[in-house]
Amino acid sequence: MDRSKKIEAVRHKADNDESLHNAVKKASEDSNFISQVVKQLDTLKSPAYKHQILSFMQDKSSDENAIGLLKSLNDTVLFQDKYDVKQGLGQENSESKQENQISDETRENLKVNHPDPTHRRKDYPETPATAMKNYNCNFCGMDFQSKDQLTKYQEFEFKGKGQQ
Repeated sequence: MDRSKKIEAVRHKADNDESLHNAVKKASEDSNFISQVVKQLDTLKSPAYKHQILSFMQDKSSDENAIGLLKSLNDTVLFQDKYDVKQGLGQENSESKQENQISDETRENLKVNHPDPTHRRKDYPETPATAMKNYNCNFCGMDFQSKDQLTKYQEFEFKGKGQQ
């Protein structure tokens, strides 16, 4: 049978982890809870994935709510430091969600500053990235597009003639 036309399915059993639900509920009600959990990660080596953070916390603490909250982190994200972990956990707090929302008034009266197209920027060179650089042979004046081409040419043409 041709495998490209075969449809496969795998059963996935969801975790009925009561500590996860309790921890998320607690985090949504108390923003200090997230800070307390993140503070316990002081000696964690960064960067770390969720499973590394969980095993670190399970070795360090038996607080079911703290471990449950860390289970809500994204599995695929590499957390660079405690700040990243706090940002990942912050999505569970409804107060911080509200702080980061744009207000209806701002949305309706949005003012965007557009740059002046006549203004020339001076913070980068005028030479485009695609500009060619020529490499010249000191002996015959011939132009080459790369340093490698120039070197190979000089090795071939001037081998044994006292060059370099």
